Amino acid sequence: MIEVLIVIALLGILVGLALPDSNPSLYDQLRATALILKTDLAYGRSLAVANNSSYQVTFDAKENRYLLEHSGGNAALDKLPDSPFRNLGDPPDQHIVDLDDLPHLGPTVRILTVTKSLVAPQRVADVEFGPLGETTRTEETVIWLAVGQDRETRYQTLTIDPVTGLVEIGAYTSEGPPAALLSE
Repeated sequence: MIEVLIVIALLGILVGLALPDSNPSLYDQLRATALILKTDLAYGRSLAVANNSSYQVTFDAKENRYLLEHSGGNAALDKLPDSPFRNLGDPPDQHIVDLDDLPHLGPTVRILTVTKSLVAPQRVADVEFGPLGETTRTEETVIWLAVGQDRETRYQTLTIDPVTGLVEIGAYTSEGPPAALLSE
């Protein structure tokens, strides 16, 4: 009986060592959140093109969330289409994504800041897509995401092309935006 218990204990230890770590890396956390945000931006852009109107994504870094809503002149488009990704508590005219509420196993990803241009960056609060998929801004819009604390903080950018409205996920890096661009 003792030999069986020892064998079971050893098998348990071996299985524990063989299983992969279920704690995602900072890279995984940033990448997953960046993909969700990229998808939501593409959704807003596609609504603008499909409805020949304008849709805006507004970012709230303090609340760590963003929201999508119709910003064009046709009030009949204010109610967003039903989507399985909308929260039941969202108003019918808004799609709200709170990054703190996203499923995660590690630290929560934060929206640090949103800027226009990489050359002479200035903080902005939103991005608006027009009927051709373009943004209403002539400069690139850059969204800065961060995860981790202190020296372990890692960053990822999403850059929105003003002409096409397409989003590109930037490199995973340990360098964040200039301190002057961070929200107060």
